[in-house]
Amino acid sequence: MQGNIFKAALLPLCTVALLSPAVAKADDMLTADTLTLEPRTYMGKTVMANEPAIRIEKPSWWSQVRATGSIQTEFLIPQEDAKIGTGSYEKDVLNNTYFDFTVNAPYISVGARFEWAKWPLPGYTDPGFDGWGVPYIWATGRYKWLQVTAGDFYEQFGSGLILRLYQERSLGIDNAIRGGRIKLNPTRGLNITMLGGKQRRYWEHNASWLWGADAEWSINESVKGFGKDYGLTVGASYVGRHMKDEVIMVPPALDSRLNVPRNVAAFDGRVKVRLHDFNILAEFATKNNDPTSDNNYTYRRGSAVLLSASYAAKGFSAFLQAKRSDNMAFRSLRTVPGTGISSFVNHLPAFTMTQTYALAAMYPYATQNDGEWAFQGEVRYLFKKGTPLGGKYGTNIRLSGSYISALDRDVPPGMDPLKPEVGTDNYGTPFWKIGSLNYADFNFEINKKFSRKLQFTLFYLFQKYNQQVVEGHGGMVTANTIILEGQWKMAKKTQLRWELQYLQTKQDKGDWLSALVEVSFAPHWMITVTDTYNAGETNINYYNAMVTYNLKANRFTFGYGRTRAGYDCSGGVCRWVPATKGFSLTYNYTF
Repeated sequence: MQGNIFKAALLPLCTVALLSPAVAKADDMLTADTLTLEPRTYMGKTVMANEPAIRIEKPSWWSQVRATGSIQTEFLIPQEDAKIGTGSYEKDVLNNTYFDFTVNAPYISVGARFEWAKWPLPGYTDPGFDGWGVPYIWATGRYKWLQVTAGDFYEQFGSGLILRLYQERSLGIDNAIRGGRIKLNPTRGLNITMLGGKQRRYWEHNASWLWGADAEWSINESVKGFGKDYGLTVGASYVGRHMKDEVIMVPPALDSRLNVPRNVAAFDGRVKVRLHDFNILAEFATKNNDPTSDNNYTYRRGSAVLLSASYAAKGFSAFLQAKRSDNMAFRSLRTVPGTGISSFVNHLPAFTMTQTYALAAMYPYATQNDGEWAFQGEVRYLFKKGTPLGGKYGTNIRLSGSYISALDRDVPPGMDPLKPEVGTDNYGTPFWKIGSLNYADFNFEINKKFSRKLQFTLFYLFQKYNQQVVEGHGGMVTANTIILEGQWKMAKKTQLRWELQYLQTKQDKGDWLSALVEVSFAPHWMITVTDTYNAGETNINYYNAMVTYNLKANRFTFGYGRTRAGYDCSGGVCRWVPATKGFSLTYNYTF
């Protein structure tokens, strides 16, 4: 077994080492071109030819070439643990590795990424995710106001309602397009983007073609005298998808097929306004009928409306935003196998706070593709130094909340409200009516510094979580979470951080307790010990110990322990992570 472990761990590391660039030092580069000034007359004095000439170095093209990159690799030596339900493993070592390499030079940049996921970490179970190779390679040329890219690239139009191409490694998402892109900046404040290609799905590219264009004009940048305190930006986008004819059989008869459109178009328009300390964004998107597995192959048009307003001043900030989406899931593949997180062309934000504490992140919300109403607001305030509540160092408070509901659909009697009939126009949705609750939360946080060495954070979270809607089982979960965090600077280079967390609920698995102790010795070492305990049903401890070492641009993390099963979410997109136990090693390097 040890031999197998060594071979599995060695192969991705050797591959990364072979691909690592040899970056030349400045002394090894080609000699720069030089320019010699001829003798001339200056203030009546002639510089003689035999006098030392003035030499000005002109950098050569080669001397301006720079190579950058990064390595990220994570190993897990898993151990079976029937108590937490890990199951069995086919391999002794599991690993995900990413190596990015970029060369930048005047007028041109090229880059590529090597990935190793032959035996991926737990939770990356979608068909086709495992493999290794170079799936990402690109070249970009620039001249004045023109930029042209060929190969693989990421892009986002507006808020991403019709196009967001991005990578999120923790979720296993990489929906880059392979094709071409042109960016134009013909005048100040005006930016135009045109693109086309095929979208990546793990180690393949979907058969459909995507193309699009976006134009955004910042009027205050184009018009002189508009004023620094005012701003107006308008934008418009188009994205089209062309898919060859498909045979979609209608269940349960399976003796007829749907007439699905070859071409689907999506449009987006937006206006951003800045008035002194206020910022307002209004955006609207629509999509033609697009029968897919997301909407049970129905033909209703999609739409999304987003409105956001924010205010920021010294010591105070606030924002309020609302979103309504209906049948707006947009993919480059009609039928999505596995977890369904791949092949998305667009992105619909969740409008919930991103939680970083372990128990606060236990019930994350995932955006519902069929549609929802979402509201979110936040207020931050700083009590100034010297005031009764501010004290000697000031006091920060934050209040935030979210409310997300389903759409109120006109469902005919006897029909399933969650699964409309295949081949129909789906159910009607009155615009202003709000349906049943999907998720709601209220967050309160107070951060207080008592001295130059000691500070505390108190955090409270109330949640209503519709587990049936988000996870497909259970009911409404009501949870209260309270967290106390402290930081103590023990010495010039030594700091202690600790957390105490408690989650109370009468549903799901009941109450949870969690504790963390972390000691850092700057600039190299950090030791972290955590334990999460289920006090409501299983009485299982999920313990973990980690040691982190930093050396210049290198970061090593060694760990051992248990990880509970649950959802890992980012921006409203979630991946199920099974329970694991074992030794882990993570290495990050940038150059």
